[in-house]
Amino acid sequence: MIIINPDAGVMLFQFSPEIISSRIKETLASDNDEVNQIINYIVENSGKMIRPRLVMLSSAFYSSDSIIVRDVAVAIELIHMASLVHDDIIDRSLLRRGKQSVNGMWGNQVSVLTGDYLFAAAFQLINGYGLQDIMATVTETIRIMCTGEIKQMSMAHNLDITEEEYLDKTFGKTACLFAASCRAGALASSMPVQEVGHIEDFGLYLGYAYQIMDDVLDFVSDSLRLGKPVGNDLVQGNITLPVIYALRKPGVGPWLHKTIEKRSFDEANLQKINKILIDCGAIKYAVNRSHQFLLQGLDNLHILPPGSARNQLEELARFLMDDYFNKLKLGGEKGNQEAID
Repeated sequence: MIIINPDAGVMLFQFSPEIISSRIKETLASDNDEVNQIINYIVENSGKMIRPRLVMLSSAFYSSDSIIVRDVAVAIELIHMASLVHDDIIDRSLLRRGKQSVNGMWGNQVSVLTGDYLFAAAFQLINGYGLQDIMATVTETIRIMCTGEIKQMSMAHNLDITEEEYLDKTFGKTACLFAASCRAGALASSMPVQEVGHIEDFGLYLGYAYQIMDDVLDFVSDSLRLGKPVGNDLVQGNITLPVIYALRKPGVGPWLHKTIEKRSFDEANLQKINKILIDCGAIKYAVNRSHQFLLQGLDNLHILPPGSARNQLEELARFLMDDYFNKLKLGGEKGNQEAID
């Protein structure tokens, strides 16, 4: 799990999803067979484990205890998993990454309790080491995520949403947990206080970049690759950056406004909306904003000590964005290439 970082002379973690998954199952193990079945289902259908990667790499600039860092990474992933379980209940989503969601499989009541179980396990893991700074970070982050979700619900179908309000919503939905992952990793190490803010800001801006690209893909990817129906965010009333941009365009804004206001989301209209977003430059604008946030994140990262940890965080950030960029080029209409060039 650990290798020596020859550049900085400290311990650098070799990330292993299997180790994280195994520790999650161990942490959540219960004498209740149904609980174990649900947990196994969630873990087996987990995603890229970006947040535990951020924890581990953020801790690797300076010396740290590998077991503590591993468990902090696991706790962060548990919080992320819990938020997804609860989000699917709120969104009434029966799919998660192309497979049935927990509420789709076991219903809302079991899903609520499962999410709570995951949160409690995360707190117990952190508290077991007496990591008060990290506990304060994660509890504040959960508070932000909850208030952000409430705010997003209150803004559903709001066609007057500004870009600033969208970014505020994005902070609560994604960026704050990216930032907390980096901060928690730094706090689990001996990183100087003055540098913790820079690694936290790196995570924050990466979170903004990541979510904007995810919102773009909601329109221009295919449903098989995306794991949910194309245009699902808009149908659910979540007005994202490409739509905000297009609504301000005189030539297409009025039709788009009227169509969304009436919630006329048949297949023909969704296809027309996609074409409008490409043709009016909305997709290109959102991709460029994502790239700007990525550069802001890297600017903060480059303030930190050079070495393998910094290199690997930069590689991870660029890989995530390149992965989204490639999906954008491959998915949906042929016009996607023109939309991002």
